[in-house]
Amino acid sequence: MKILELKTEKRNTKRSKAVRKLRDAGKIPAILYGHKQDNVMLSLKEDDFVHILRAKARMVFLTFDNKKESALIKDVQYDNLRDSILHVDFSRVDLNEKVRVRTLIELSGESVGVKEGGVLTHVMKDVEVECLPTVIPEKIKLNISELGIGKSLHVKELPLLDGIHYVSDPEAVVASVHHVVEEKAVSEEELLAEPEVITKKPKEGEEEAPPETGKKT
Repeated sequence: MKILELKTEKRNTKRSKAVRKLRDAGKIPAILYGHKQDNVMLSLKEDDFVHILRAKARMVFLTFDNKKESALIKDVQYDNLRDSILHVDFSRVDLNEKVRVRTLIELSGESVGVKEGGVLTHVMKDVEVECLPTVIPEKIKLNISELGIGKSLHVKELPLLDGIHYVSDPEAVVASVHHVVEEKAVSEEELLAEPEVITKKPKEGEEEAPPETGKKT
């Protein structure tokens, strides 16, 4: 897997005014942490990081102060109103040490159960894996062609990939197909029918009050 390089700069403040100034200049505040080293506050060009995301990279080489550090893209915070990136977290990694990350699960093929009228439910969207940073899979493909009605596929049935160990519960359901639940039809007469009014039963010796027939004056 080719690791892309991302140019960054160190920043000395995290005050909101300075952060707003960064964003107005088309830059994103970020932080690099981990491996028992000091946290480093960074800034990077938003266009450069968007390019990294479009390449579906999971890790990068961060450059700053004539240094280069390998890091995982740990978290990306978005401003949904402005359709922009607010902040990025990077976690240091050693290329020779295994890491745990979550990887998307993509279903492929057309389920035989769906062809027979069943409904497919994609229960688990991603799975936790353990592997070297250089072999992190972009996604895991699961073939559901043989998945029939009333059947499920589990983590233990995900494809075996070289260097990839599944950490998630092997018995966890990834996808299932079930029968369509038919809703009971309600007739127009049932919808228009008034509910029965249940009155309080009078005590012994009391007369039952007649139902109200008009508006009180």
